This record gives sequence, structure tokens and C-alpha cells, in this order.
Amino acid sequence: MADPVTGEFEPVRPLRVGRIRSLPARPAHLGRVAIMAAVVVLLQITLMPYLSVSDGIPDLCVALVVLVAVFRGPFVGAVLGFSCGLLVELTTPVGTLGVLALLFLAAGYWCGRFVDRPEAESLGLPVVLVIAACAFVQVGYAAFQLLLGTEIVASAVAVQIIAPTIILTALLSFPLLLVVRRLLGAPMDVEPGMLRS
Repeated sequence: MADPVTGEFEPVRPLRVGRIRSLPARPAHLGRVAIMAAVVVLLQITLMPYLSVSDGIPDLCVALVVLVAVFRGPFVGAVLGFSCGLLVELTTPVGTLGVLALLFLAAGYWCGRFVDRPEAESLGLPVVLVIAACAFVQVGYAAFQLLLGTEIVASAVAVQIIAPTIILTALLSFPLLLVVRRLLGAPMDVEPGMLRS
């Protein structure tokens, strides 16, 4: 600013800087999560019905939701779970819109709580979580069908649908785990504040 008497400019003093708060690093690879989700949903509705054993079909979507949740935390797991469940329900002829989305959301959030454990980088914990989440989704969906009044025999559903689905999903989770680990890297808990630009 110029001095009104002399007309000369005063040197600008630097602003006083207090303690600088560092923002959390912006998470990398979230675009890869979206691409993986689109590919897996496409495979789920086109290819997986042809890989059935008895009446069980492998559930790649729940496997992806669990694995991404283990590598990126409960927030990303819940959002991905809801998105994948809703996409599957919108692209296949089901009469219960939103049920799979809520079941996948719950599975993604719960499995994402294991992101900080050292076992998250091993093969054992993610595969066990995939099996548990697949069982949760299958039993939850069957229970919801019972609540709607659908007449089903519980033992037949358990033997012909739920057990083969869990086994096939567990078998396909190993190669999917390797792909997710390769694309996402080390486990990191992503929180909503990190997503702001």
C-alpha cells in the first residue's frame, strides 16, 4: 500500500502463520473401485448364472464388496455395497427393490471394520469374511422372502441354494482377492473427509 505523504510503497509484511492443519491425503484408486464394481456387476448378471451348481450361483458382488471394504474401510464398503446391490436389483428381474442393497451395505460396513488389523493383508481373513458375508446375504434374503409370504422349504433352500452359493463364492474370491490387492495396494481406511477436493 502506498504511503499517502511520500507516495512510496511500503514493503508487504508476510501474514502471520499459526499452526497449519494438514489435510488428510486424498485416497488413491477410488476410480478403480468404481470400474471394478461395474465389471463385477456386469459379470454377475451375464456370466454367473451359467456357473450354477444345483440352484446356487456365485455372488461376485458380495465378494467384491467385502474385499474392497477390507482394503478401504467401512465407509467405502458401505457405499460400494449399496451401489452394487442396487445395480444388481435394477438389472435383474427381482420383486424386492432395495433388499440386496441394504444387505450388501451392512456386509460392506461390517467387513470394513477389519481394515486396521494386520490380518487384512493375508489371504485368510478376507476369504473368511467373504464366506460370512455371503452367508449373511443369502440367509437374509431368504428370510425376507419368508416375510413376504413366499412358500419355501428351509432345508431345500439351504441345501440347493445357500450352500452351493457360499462354496462357489468362496472359490471365486481367491482370484478376485488377488486382483483387488493388485489394484488397491495396502489397506487404508478412507473416511468421508478425505474425499473433499
